[in-house]
Amino acid sequence: MKASKWMALFGLAVFMVAFYACGGGGGKYADLKPVIKDMNKATEKFIADMEKADNGEKVAAALTGYAEAMGKLQPKMKEMEEKYPELKDMTGPPPELGADAEKLMELMGKMTTSMMKAMEYADDPAVQKAQEELDKAMSMK
Repeated sequence: MKASKWMALFGLAVFMVAFYACGGGGGKYADLKPVIKDMNKATEKFIADMEKADNGEKVAAALTGYAEAMGKLQPKMKEMEEKYPELKDMTGPPPELGADAEKLMELMGKMTTSMMKAMEYADDPAVQKAQEELDKAMSMK
């Protein structure tokens, strides 16, 4: 898999951290909290699956599972992006930042490490296909 795809995914992960971190614990962004919780749950599972993965098949399965979870979250993520366009331009989280958003920021750091592990199997056709599925699920089109 090309390094540019991995960099694009990393860029998207950074965007997601900024976007979801702004969803804190109440007030204006209170409706983001369930989305953040779901994102945390999916990301934790992905990280755990990647930690256990020791071959291309397991890496592909972890990527596919995460792609499925992100695909299910995508409509709500898009809705929140449209509802709160100001979140795209924030450089840091608002004061309403809650523990769930902090946890997501931590998980995104771990996810980056997991994605680096996936690069070890980047030549595996199953991993390539799973990565394409994840790229598609994470695109905010």
